[in-house]
Amino acid sequence: MTDPASRARTPVSLARRVIVAVIVVSFSAAAISGIVVLLGAELGPTAWRVLSTTSVVGAFSVAVLCCVSLVGRRLQLFGYLGAGVSVIAAALVLVALWGEVSWQQEVFWDSLWTSVAASVAFSFASLLLLLADRRRAAVRVGLVVTLALFAIVFVMVVYPLWTDEYGGELYSRVLGIVSILAALGAIVVPVLSLLLRERTGSRDVDPEAPLSTSSLALLQAEAARRGVTPDALVDALLRPSALEPPTENP
Repeated sequence: MTDPASRARTPVSLARRVIVAVIVVSFSAAAISGIVVLLGAELGPTAWRVLSTTSVVGAFSVAVLCCVSLVGRRLQLFGYLGAGVSVIAAALVLVALWGEVSWQQEVFWDSLWTSVAASVAFSFASLLLLLADRRRAAVRVGLVVTLALFAIVFVMVVYPLWTDEYGGELYSRVLGIVSILAALGAIVVPVLSLLLRERTGSRDVDPEAPLSTSSLALLQAEAARRGVTPDALVDALLRPSALEPPTENP
């Protein structure tokens, strides 16, 4: 009998498998098309559009996969929002690829580049937010600062698109510095989370460490003695009410 937690995880696992399949197929098609081009075969405009379409679908599928990594966690709403933005960005890119969109349609192109920038920002932010449950001060502070830097970079990239106001060389220098700091934070924060163990009381523990072989053997032996599965035993131990007999009404 499938437990409720397993049933809840099934749609998420299925969605991730579909996204991974799309990524593999898209990039495989793009790789094959690229090899054909290098071998000397001629591809017309339509073939190049097909090649570009597979690359676009594969690239934005990676962005969606990064966002849905938050599904099942406290911040899953952020992941859903990021996945939606990535889908919209992919759709706009495909419209630009296959449709005859004039460069004079500024609103369309501004929307396209804004959605692409937002998709990139959501993807990186979603991966970093997987560390949101860490209790180490260095990790939490670094996470907040890095996310703030990502937000600043996004605003500075999008602002000139919609206002047609460019700050000149100083603006570009500030944008470059903030971008470098954001990239540095995106590397340093995950490394810190790996190097610094979570602290519980006076002892350091790793909450993601798997059970040892001896612990697994003891768990299986006790489950066999009680005539239940190890999962059922753990569920009963974590929820003592499951062991209590039902109360009979007088």
